[in-house]
Amino acid sequence: MKFVKSNLLFFSVLLTALVVFSVLMTFSLMTSGKIEDLKSEISDAESRIKSQRSEKMPFEGLDYELDMARKDLVRLAALERAQNRLWGQVLASENNLSKTWKKKSPESINSSLIRQYTQLRELCRSKNVVLPGGSQGGPATPFLDTPSQPAEEFGFGLKSYDGNWPNFSSEEAQLLGVQIEIIKQLVGFVSESATKDYPLRLAYIHREPVGETDEGNIGDDLLELDDRKASLLKTHGILDSTCFEIQFVGITSHARTFLNSLRPPYLLRKLVVERDTDDTSTAFSPDLGDPAFGNSSPESSELPIVQDVRSKFTFLIEYVTGVDRDAEAFFTGILENVEADDQSLRDFLEASGHGALTETLIE
Repeated sequence: MKFVKSNLLFFSVLLTALVVFSVLMTFSLMTSGKIEDLKSEISDAESRIKSQRSEKMPFEGLDYELDMARKDLVRLAALERAQNRLWGQVLASENNLSKTWKKKSPESINSSLIRQYTQLRELCRSKNVVLPGGSQGGPATPFLDTPSQPAEEFGFGLKSYDGNWPNFSSEEAQLLGVQIEIIKQLVGFVSESATKDYPLRLAYIHREPVGETDEGNIGDDLLELDDRKASLLKTHGILDSTCFEIQFVGITSHARTFLNSLRPPYLLRKLVVERDTDDTSTAFSPDLGDPAFGNSSPESSELPIVQDVRSKFTFLIEYVTGVDRDAEAFFTGILENVEADDQSLRDFLEASGHGALTETLIE
């Protein structure tokens, strides 16, 4: 006891050390489990980071791709606007007879057709257009037979309805009425192609039937499209149209003038040029000889100066009545299967000329 008292400081330090050691040992035992938990959490975090990096790898450069996609949208919008403008010009709504047509009764259409027969025959007579079966009259020309008076039986693709009007439905009658107006315009183009000195001969006008009743009565004016489908745009579902085929005999300037008249909604789908073999007439001029010698060669009393250059021109014409570009249905179908960014879609619609669809497509 005396020893303890004499070494009190030593034992105090020793006791303090033991207490500190005990406390530290207890703390170490208490925190060792937490350290292991922290190590496990750190390891898990590292694994998650690696996994996230792997998942993000396919999306590296996404900003670049997004920027390129936006530029593609700008180009597509410009292309779509150009397409709208192109097909608008092809349809030519302001001058399109199918768009400006006003509904009429079948009887009224029949009356118009009866008047049109006479009008077109008189037009051809006055413009030097020879019709099939016409009576001869007037002086002959080097390029065509003597011009004829209008053939009363020629029906301009509508011969079956000259004095006979079937029981058309109202819808079919309207379609036929449009064709009647188109034929009137086409005959006008033909008549303007002839000249006083150079008449042309109209061979035929064939047309596509507008319905079952028309198909059953159209007769020889029927335009068979089976062999011509590859030449028509409507075969590919691009547009709606009605088709005609016109053939006339004349010279190159006739065909050139007629072609220049075929502006939208008229589309020339095929042109066939053949030598006209029905007539082999040639214009001649007498050989007057050399005036310096006062006589002509006995072996060549006359030489041809202008050979007959008549050709047979056949035009396959597609008259556009509608364009299949339902933008609302197209975009609605696409948006049913994808999620689009509203702002990007709005910008595209405005730039492509479909701004009117913004409210419909973006709710």
